[in-house]
Parts: sequence; structure tokens; C-alpha cells
Amino acid sequence: MKQSILNFAQDRKYFQISQLKALLTSRNISFAEDSIKKIVYYLKKEGKIFSAGRGWYSTIDHPFVLDKKPVQEIVDYLDKEFPLMYFSCWSTEQLKLFYHHIQVRFVIFIYSETDYHPSIYERLRHKYSSVYLNPGKRDVESAFIFDHKTVIIRPSISEEPQVNHYATIEKILVDLFIEGKKLQLLDEWEYQQVFQKIVDNYRVNMAKLIRYANRRNVKKEMLSIIH
Repeated sequence: MKQSILNFAQDRKYFQISQLKALLTSRNISFAEDSIKKIVYYLKKEGKIFSAGRGWYSTIDHPFVLDKKPVQEIVDYLDKEFPLMYFSCWSTEQLKLFYHHIQVRFVIFIYSETDYHPSIYERLRHKYSSVYLNPGKRDVESAFIFDHKTVIIRPSISEEPQVNHYATIEKILVDLFIEGKKLQLLDEWEYQQVFQKIVDNYRVNMAKLIRYANRRNVKKEMLSIIH
């Protein structure tokens, strides 16, 4: 059974335990829950598979490391100006190496408590030439201008993956899927190129990504891209 599990894993970048059980069942291979857990444990210990979040595993060794520099200045500024405020931040510049086309204009997203929005907007519009407060598709079609660094302020999302105000790659990939359509930042093909270049070459926490996608009502769409 160990070889069957290993063969199954090696054919995939990511897989779920539920998929593994379905395979064994389809091949009439009897198994016990403890046996699968034990084999998976030893495969992880041998460095043949790696954790990709609860119930998810990957054959990719290297985890994705996010470049914080593009948003470090604005995170430090907001943290200083609003020390009690909850917020998370990311920029399309953090993904510039993964776009198919060269990007010269970038968008910084700030997700924060709505009570702070007017104050954030007033502070930032003196620092950046293009700052927008929760714009929609209609705004983009009318008087929306993308500058070298455009700032978008959005309401925070409960349980969004972030560490010390920096959005994780799992949050960014889900947000980019939504914002790409809403703000016409990139088409579906370009998004899939970015997504695949990241998840096929670097390990991400798939469980976290799917959980957040569910919070944002795009779980079905994200799963279709993954599979």
C-alpha cells in the first residue's frame, strides 16, 4: 500500500487525503485509517511529501516566500498612525515575477475596519496620487486612473490569512482572483498563469487558501483552477 500511495503522490503537485482514500477504494485496496496516517507520516519524515495544510499534502519541497518590501513602507506607516487598527496589506508588485506580461503599474490593497476608512483615505491621499475608497466595477469604467502605485482601501474580511498586517500568499491569490475581475487588472488567462507558476513551483497552504476562498464565496472557482 505504501508504494501505491507514493505513486499516487508523485503524479501530483498537491493532493488531499480524501482523494487518496478514493483511489485505494477504486483499486479494491483495503486500508485502515491508522495505516494511511502512519504511511503518510513516514513519507513526510522521508522528505517525499510535505504538509500543505490540514488534509492537504504536496510533493513540492520549497514553500513560497513572499517579498514584503513593496508594502513594508505603507504597513509601517499605517501601524504607526493607527496602532489599534486591524488591517492587512498586499501589492500586485509582490507577484511581478510571475506575470506573463511585464508590469509597470502596481496596486496596493489595504483591508481594514470600515470605521477607519475615512481617516486612512485622508492620510494616504497626501502621500499617494491615486487612492480609492472601496471602488467597484462602475468606478473603474468611469473615472478610475491607475498610477505607478495606486492604493485601494477595502473592508477587512473575517479570518483572512495575514501575519503582522502582511497578507499571506494564500490570501493574495484569492484576492487577486476577485480584484482582477472587479478592477480589470488581468484577464482569466493571465490570472491562471500567475496562479500556476506559483503553486506549481512553490508550496502553498492549500487548506488555508480554500478556507479563505470559501469565506469570499469563490471556493468552487478556485478548486476548478487547482484541479
